[in-house]
Amino acid sequence: MRRLAALTLSAAAALLACTPEPASTVEMRQTVVEVVDQGRAMAIENAMVALVGSVDPDGGLAGITDEVAAGVAMHTPCAVVSRPGAVALRIWFGSKDSPCPYAGIGLSGTMRVVYTRPDGQGLLASIYYEPLRGDSTLLDGFSQLTWAADGSQRLVTEIRVDTATEREVEIQSDRLLSRVDDALKVEGWRRWQTLMGTWEADLAGLLLGPEALMPFAGLAAVDTPFNHTIVLDFTQEAGGAQVRANGGRRDRLFEVTDEGDVIDIGDG
Repeated sequence: MRRLAALTLSAAAALLACTPEPASTVEMRQTVVEVVDQGRAMAIENAMVALVGSVDPDGGLAGITDEVAAGVAMHTPCAVVSRPGAVALRIWFGSKDSPCPYAGIGLSGTMRVVYTRPDGQGLLASIYYEPLRGDSTLLDGFSQLTWAADGSQRLVTEIRVDTATEREVEIQSDRLLSRVDDALKVEGWRRWQTLMGTWEADLAGLLLGPEALMPFAGLAAVDTPFNHTIVLDFTQEAGGAQVRANGGRRDRLFEVTDEGDVIDIGDG
């Protein structure tokens, strides 16, 4: 009996030893900071999709390019649009000291878009950031935009980002974009590399209002470089965006200001 009790205690101790520690408050807050930086980059990407991707994908390539050129001139009259090819546009949004506003973002630098049909049918818009700055966030790389039969769009991105927090981040992502009333619905994944290691977020039903930095609904499950999965639940309160983070044992509530500052409110 004594030996059985000793074995039972040993097994329990081994099980406890194998149970990972939950994420700390510091790690949960850093995860929210990472997602805010990602949100700034995604806001620029989403703005470019709206600017050059609001077209009938069944139209002729030259006609689509003409339509987008006219739309850019109307929505961003401060930008300079050139036509390097029959199905390509280059858009210069001005200098960093004199940015061009669009979708609530002060844009500067250059973006180029090329329209093709690689398979002879589906429309592909290849978007190149050469680089493109939105306020304090700089994008360098490319996105590929395609259309589905239900009107949704798939955006695959590979970019380098200089963030507002003065870091350089390598990002890959694959997202499905659709409209729900006046909101943009985002689903898919996003992976980024920092000096801390690799982060990856699975995005489920994120809803973004017009010109919003943070979602007002939806979830993100973020795998951190520290072997934790932190689940973020996004809501909108009177004071601004709120994020409830769970790192394995308890919830922690954070508020994100319109400027992107992260405030630790406490246990949720």
